[in-house]
Amino acid sequence: MIAFLKILPFFTTMLGGLVALRAGRLLHLVYGLAAGAMLGLVAFHLLPEFGDFTGAAPGGVALPYVLLVVAFMTMFVLEELVGPHPSDADEGGEHRHPHVGLIGAGALVIHSFLDGLAIGIGFTLSDALGIAILIAVLTHDFADGMTTAAIMRRHGNTPGRTWALVLAGAIAPVIGAFVGGWLHLSESWVIGYAGFFAGTLIYFATRDMIPGARQGGTARVAFATITGGALLMWLLAAAGI
Repeated sequence: MIAFLKILPFFTTMLGGLVALRAGRLLHLVYGLAAGAMLGLVAFHLLPEFGDFTGAAPGGVALPYVLLVVAFMTMFVLEELVGPHPSDADEGGEHRHPHVGLIGAGALVIHSFLDGLAIGIGFTLSDALGIAILIAVLTHDFADGMTTAAIMRRHGNTPGRTWALVLAGAIAPVIGAFVGGWLHLSESWVIGYAGFFAGTLIYFATRDMIPGARQGGTARVAFATITGGALLMWLLAAAGI
């Protein structure tokens, strides 16, 4: 059953790519839900796990909290070095640099692998945590599939090349999920990685998803979708999932 769950990100990523190419006007709704789900996962599922960490505490601060900040700043630096952020592809103006689209989409493929790694590692700690991470990653990867397709097409890449990158992004989290399950890390390592994963979620929620939710619709709609995504994760936490 768990093996089947680890495959689900493939389908949501591919579906996201299809939606981006066929119904781009819905992007802002998915971005909002994904942002809320990511923030809810951090607040209601990941942060409570940090209290069980018994490992290193640099400067008196438990390592997962340190890694959260490190991950946030690392993602910021990497994306600034790579080039235009994926959400820039949705702004006004024409961008016709296929190699820039490839770089941006390639960065998303790597990020999708890390998403999958988080799923696999989460399941090694508990089924409940694995499922909670999976739900957040599914919405995130759906948005990643759409973002990958959008940035590739915006920068003038062919449909065939666009689908190739979407496919790579769909396979990456599946590979990551199985690799994460095979690592058999200690609980301290798992919780430490959860801190790093939390930092990436906060970064993409605030830097990518929330601005995307606001661009395509009104502030009221963005607020509703973000709240809905966070509420879903809160309900799952309350139900012990």
